[in-house]
Amino acid sequence: MSKTAIGLGGLGLLGLLGLVFMAGVWSGSQQPNNGFNLPPLPIDATAGVSGDSFSVATGSVGKSAEGFFMLDHDTGLLQCDVLYPRMGRFGAKFAINVKDALPAGAKGGDYLMVTGFADFPGGSNQPIAPGAVVYVMDGGTGAYACYAVPFDRAAENAGRPQQNALVLLGKGEARQVIERDTLR
Repeated sequence: MSKTAIGLGGLGLLGLLGLVFMAGVWSGSQQPNNGFNLPPLPIDATAGVSGDSFSVATGSVGKSAEGFFMLDHDTGLLQCDVLYPRMGRFGAKFAINVKDALPAGAKGGDYLMVTGFADFPGGSNQPIAPGAVVYVMDGGTGAYACYAVPFDRAAENAGRPQQNALVLLGKGEARQVIERDTLR
């Protein structure tokens, strides 16, 4: 028997073992947990896309909820609708107008938007729980702002609706004018 035949036979055996393993995983998912199933894998998906009139993105809000962020380039309105997983519907809405922090943006502004995650420290004086933050930049001027979602997980767990303003955390400029005299 040649080495090629043995190699192909070995691959066939590995393929058969893989098929048996996957069949076991599939059949285990169809039956109650018998202790042999693989642990569930956490899903942490974040996506974003921008067009001429709108930018949209998703981001984790709290431990189990997902936020859908929408930015209207014409009006500057930034909204976040939060999906309550247990309820199977949107249960929270947060909004702010980015033109208050980025005044140079005109109608049909050239905005960029991305989401992130911040683990804010706990405490009674901290109104923001760990969760999504959203960064918005005016592509024409380079001015940017960061907003947090003041999401209340207890309200989500109770199925209570939430509505509030997004919280401006900070802002800055990507195009900073450097004074040569101060560098001397």
